[in-house]
Amino acid sequence: MIFSAIIGFGAVFALIYLVLRRYTYPAVEQPFFSDPAFFKLLTLGLVAGTGILVAYTFFQPAWSTILIAIAFAMLFELAKLIVLNLKRFHGKSDTLFYGFGLGAGIGGAFAFGFVFYASMGVADMVSGISMWILFAVISIQTVVLNTATGMTVGEGIARRRPFEFLLQALIISVAYQLLMSQVWSNHSEIMMYAFLILAFLLSVGYFYHIVYVKLPRTIREVLKAEGKSRKDIPL
Repeated sequence: MIFSAIIGFGAVFALIYLVLRRYTYPAVEQPFFSDPAFFKLLTLGLVAGTGILVAYTFFQPAWSTILIAIAFAMLFELAKLIVLNLKRFHGKSDTLFYGFGLGAGIGGAFAFGFVFYASMGVADMVSGISMWILFAVISIQTVVLNTATGMTVGEGIARRRPFEFLLQALIISVAYQLLMSQVWSNHSEIMMYAFLILAFLLSVGYFYHIVYVKLPRTIREVLKAEGKSRKDIPL
């Protein structure tokens, strides 16, 4: 459980530190979001992610099926929409960051539970080192993907176009889950790692695009729609 927590939640807090420190005090005098609200959404994400993980374990024999992959991709993204689609989040630039927190919580809880559940079949830490590396990779991509799609759903709420951006998040999430379904299929070990690499590249690439390429521009556009502007948006 300790190693599962380090792998699952370590990625969450690493992302929070690496990304969000540029958008809050002391990097900027006026933070772009409320810390208490952010951590409330993070906590809600932990609860939602745990619930999704529990449901996921009941379908273990069917992880490799396309239907289950699509169903759980939809469950992940709809959970984010349901939580964020409240009136107080509509049209607000800080909703982007609350989507980040919600997605990170869902991804972290799911990654922790998945690693703990899957590692029960590993004989010991030494002989199972390759499996622990595999679990770490899956955890990282789970967290970064859900964080990025959470921010995508949050952008839809902030722009008052929730279903347009939900569709975008669903496309990415479905593609990822379909790739992971092939990881769990009875392919050769080479094919398993090939699909895992593709899933990793998709999740990390999408995260980089949303957080490092698109976010500053999105903040400016949402602030403009609110009739506001800021000159301290990180590049």
